[in-house]
Amino acid sequence: MKIEPYTMYEMELDKLTLNTKSGREFVFPEALSNGRANYVIFESLIRSITGLTKTSGSDHQDSQGKKYEQKSYEDPELYPESKDLFRCSSSSTFGANNHGPKVKAYVDAGEYEKALELCKETGYNKNDFYIFTNTGGYFPKIPFRFFLIEKSDLLNNLDSKDPRLVSKRVLFGMIKTKIVVA
Repeated sequence: MKIEPYTMYEMELDKLTLNTKSGREFVFPEALSNGRANYVIFESLIRSITGLTKTSGSDHQDSQGKKYEQKSYEDPELYPESKDLFRCSSSSTFGANNHGPKVKAYVDAGEYEKALELCKETGYNKNDFYIFTNTGGYFPKIPFRFFLIEKSDLLNNLDSKDPRLVSKRVLFGMIKTKIVVA
């Protein structure tokens, strides 16, 4: 299925199971809500749904070689008190990771353009599209949701103080249609 920008896709999920050849079934609800575990699961699910393929340097690519980065947010339906801003830049720009201290120092000093340039060099410039999923702390009591945004629209709507962040409200405002995936 070819995914279109600015469309919210929804899929009802039930549970994550591991089935043995002898017929036993093991259920792993924590794997869907735990970021370490669900990262690979939901990337694989996106590829299965969309036909994108795994690549290096980004999460996915299409048949024309366009690159897609996948980022998660906490769904407001599950987390109504969740902050509006969430991380969309490369993980190397946060915390103690490679460029995290340098980007933070730029942000703290009010040097937005320098912080943005480093975020572009380490991630934004490597991608053509961003896929956002509601898989931050995900539980299957709500649909799995994802949508696609062009990189230029993401860059034009980054937080004005910290270029590593974007607003869920702003991104949701770009969505024009909804499609339920079976």
